Amino acid sequence: MKFRSAGETFRMEGVKMVGVFATPVVRRAVPAVLMLHGFPGSEQNVDVQRALLAEGVASFRLCFQGAWGSEGFYRFSTLISQAKAALRYLARRRGVDRNRLGVFGFSMGGWTALNLLGEAPSIKTAMAVSPVGGPEMIVPSNSPFIRSHCAPLRVKSPTALIGDFRAAVRRFDPAAAVARSHAKILLVHGTADEVIPDAVSRGIRAAAGARGRLILARGAGHAYLDRRAWLSKRAADWFAKTLSSRRG
Repeated sequence: MKFRSAGETFRMEGVKMVGVFATPVVRRAVPAVLMLHGFPGSEQNVDVQRALLAEGVASFRLCFQGAWGSEGFYRFSTLISQAKAALRYLARRRGVDRNRLGVFGFSMGGWTALNLLGEAPSIKTAMAVSPVGGPEMIVPSNSPFIRSHCAPLRVKSPTALIGDFRAAVRRFDPAAAVARSHAKILLVHGTADEVIPDAVSRGIRAAAGARGRLILARGAGHAYLDRRAWLSKRAADWFAKTLSSRRG
């Protein structure tokens, strides 16, 4: 199977956004996955994108506004609307089967992916890795974490970003969003996650009911640095199964 990958741009309300579109080169329409990075997004999950290609699944790896080449300011409260715009862009790509769309998100991207399910019924399936939760995420440790990690991003100020985070997780609770969705959902969370406790994913799994599945990665930290191949295979297998991908 041959593949094609290229950086692409689109505009959301006049703001240029960038991402990487990768697809198998075949004559039929293929399923596709929108990929959403975490905060600040230094881990771009390229290995996951490659694993999806091997299963015949296209993907668009978005860079949020203010991050990694996209214009504008990084704001937590606009991530969901940005993801919706990127999903529309992906669905219009030539060769993409718009009836077989999924979303993958890591950490803050997982929060975005799960909240997107409540607003985008076209999404058939989702995978969220160590997702951020809702109001339970408002704890004192957030402030120093956000201040220390926002340096690579274009932000109005660290203080404003901290306030924006608190407002965003109060307003958008992923547990409430998955309860409104009909998509199949896979959650992966490390039991040794030093950033987000696995109790967050347990709560989201309970809200998803029979449509949700939770894999607890024993001993895994937030970045899964010791098990990237394992994580990529879980993602590829999940989307190939739930989007009914076919090789060749």
